[in-house]
Amino acid sequence: MNYGMILAGGVGQRMRSSGLPKQFLNVFGKPIIIYTLEKFETCIDIDSIIIVCNSSWIDHMKAQADRYGLKKVAAIICGGKDRQNSILNGLKYIKENGGKEEDIIVIHDGVRPLVQ
Repeated sequence: MNYGMILAGGVGQRMRSSGLPKQFLNVFGKPIIIYTLEKFETCIDIDSIIIVCNSSWIDHMKAQADRYGLKKVAAIICGGKDRQNSILNGLKYIKENGGKEEDIIVIHDGVRPLVQ
């Protein structure tokens, strides 16, 4: 199994966007994170997507994933206090939910939509 772990836990303090995290800012009518997720959704090498998100924004992220019909999103989980702990939470989730030693996990930042 090949997993795409998308980190979307930032709160965008430097963006000064009235409290809306930068991953949810609209660019050409869609939240930035959706562009990123769509790349992983259409990638034939990715079987499942795990989104690691700030706990306050999990419901919003679920609504966005549903709105844009992202079928590969297997889970949206709570991030940690920093990037390292968010990755650890994602790895633990995968392991606890059937992940195997031979699985591949690609870790990517939710606000970097220009990935190939």
